[in-house]
Amino acid sequence: MGHDLGHAALALMATTVYYIAFLVFRISARRMEPLRGSRPFHVARLMLTDPIWLGGGLLLFLGLGYEVVAFSTMPFAVAQPIFAVGLVFLVTFAVWVLGERMSAREWTSVALFVLATMLIGLSATPGGEPRADATLTGTLARPWTMIAICAPAVVVAALVWLVGDRRAGGRHARKLAGVAYGIGAGACAGLAEAGIRGISLVYQETGSFRAVLESPYPYLTIGLAAIALGQLQIALQRCRIAIVAVVLTVIGRTYLILSSTVLFDEQWPQETVPFMLRTGGFVLALLALVTFPRYEEPGATGSPPATAPGRSMRTVP
Repeated sequence: MGHDLGHAALALMATTVYYIAFLVFRISARRMEPLRGSRPFHVARLMLTDPIWLGGGLLLFLGLGYEVVAFSTMPFAVAQPIFAVGLVFLVTFAVWVLGERMSAREWTSVALFVLATMLIGLSATPGGEPRADATLTGTLARPWTMIAICAPAVVVAALVWLVGDRRAGGRHARKLAGVAYGIGAGACAGLAEAGIRGISLVYQETGSFRAVLESPYPYLTIGLAAIALGQLQIALQRCRIAIVAVVLTVIGRTYLILSSTVLFDEQWPQETVPFMLRTGGFVLALLALVTFPRYEEPGATGSPPATAPGRSMRTVP
């Protein structure tokens, strides 16, 4: 019993560190000049030269590392609710400390998202061992599966970036809500997590770092993580962290499960109860997305952005 409680405490600590990184990223984003999705290399330069952002990145990877350790020692059905608890803490902090305002409709969507995450976690059942035996050479020779998995996430992220820039201009324009940015960043983050899982599976099967490097998974992880982090930084400058974090988390977990069915031959649950839990989780996640408002309401983001020394915040064209 004590051993299980220790694993649960480690999982909760890992999740807390992971979400503290979001708060650090928000501080960094509010100090930066306006970020534009149409200038990705400029965004990357600002991020990589900001010590606050680099500190947040370190916390993020520490949190992810501890999650891998903690969640590998406990059932997915137990780990997923713990992850949801950490998400609730972050939303509560954003509302009570950062002054972000949320409507009853948005609270309903957040509750649906958290419930969907827990249902999907509870749907996990013991099954066949996942496989990740594709080599990079084989993937390049038959790229269509990887393209089919990656293309939707990249296209959604690109559309959100470009539409977000266009919507932000003009005197009477309304900014895209965090749900849009969360979808784009979440899909890419889910794929990056799938890449991390692929790296782990290849190493478990072969015990060789060379085999890992010859697989497509390190490159999938690095490429999609870079897109996700860039979109997250833009989102935290323009939108509420409570909304962005919730949507990114649930979309990321959902895309991870969907991509795993293709990349690792994982099957949808066949037993009645797990099948209903997973299906219900996906339905609730879709319902939450539909319920969320598309645009930010004036004054909902809390305190106004702070400017870096010598910089002035200007309207993003």
